Amino acid sequence: MDLAGFVSARQDEIVKKWAERVHGTLHPAVLPRLELVDHVPTFLAEIVEALQRHEGPETSETAARHGVQRFALGFSLGAVVREYGALRDCIVEEAAAAGVVITTAARETLLECTFTGIAEAVTEYQKQRDAELQRQMNEHFAFVAHELRNPLNAALTATTLLKDRGELDVRLVAFALRGLGRMHDLIDRTLRIARIGAVVEARLEPTTMRALLEAAKADASPEADTKRVDLRLHATNDDHVSVDVRLLHSALTNLVRNAVKFTPPGGHVDIRGSVAERRAKIEVEDGCGGWPEGRIEKAFAPFVQVGDDRSGFGLGLAIAKQAVDAHGGAIGVRNLPGKGCVVFLDVPA
Repeated sequence: MDLAGFVSARQDEIVKKWAERVHGTLHPAVLPRLELVDHVPTFLAEIVEALQRHEGPETSETAARHGVQRFALGFSLGAVVREYGALRDCIVEEAAAAGVVITTAARETLLECTFTGIAEAVTEYQKQRDAELQRQMNEHFAFVAHELRNPLNAALTATTLLKDRGELDVRLVAFALRGLGRMHDLIDRTLRIARIGAVVEARLEPTTMRALLEAAKADASPEADTKRVDLRLHATNDDHVSVDVRLLHSALTNLVRNAVKFTPPGGHVDIRGSVAERRAKIEVEDGCGGWPEGRIEKAFAPFVQVGDDRSGFGLGLAIAKQAVDAHGGAIGVRNLPGKGCVVFLDVPA
């Protein structure tokens, strides 16, 4: 029996030997067998055909699909490469144990099949990885653009009101300066993160619950005033907290701006905060009328827009979640059908 006939007849045994060899070493021990084996039987069939032709394949769609599957499961590129080497070794070992003589031509064809499988799987794996990196980069830029637009809108609204009134208003000037200052801070922070490739981490500093709420209210006031939405602040105490002020300020400002955006003119937004048992709890309640069914589960994903207004990027809640996650806290939504919704935050204080 030649090698082609042997591989065809003993395919199940070869796959079993290969699975036992890579299980828990190249691949996680908890991986189900179906996902572990994936396209290996089909690739073995391609090897048989190549051995019968005495010529290795130039391409392999099977290996390419295997590379996509391995990337999706979070496998390392090294594991993808080594599992093809392991498959070749299993074929050679099983053939030797059965007394099958592997000719030089068959050995070369088997090697060509192995190299082709590696090349196709790695190429597709890298394509998927590059696409994912690009997606993450685009998402990051969208986050930055969203965060820049908030203070820019506040500054523009304040300066427009100054122009319309034709007189200097210290309060509006302060709004404009605060918005410009936030843009400067965001750009500076983004550049630092880009330089070191760091993930978002909370840098704790002391402040008070009232200060956090008042800052978010102040930043959202220009839009609220223009829309005649009343921002009502409820702080049960003035307890001190230790949080990343910039991250939580960003989160709260996004939440309050969203609340203003979806509250009808003449309505109100409630901003509540309390500290108990070393936990800071904050709620932002709007008058949007309630969220459509099924939207809450997707609300915190980037680019998801819950309401009918499409003027934004759909990033406000995602940014808030990022800030809360950096604190090791929790964020969620309570829907109030016919009235509005409450976004709540709970972070260590």
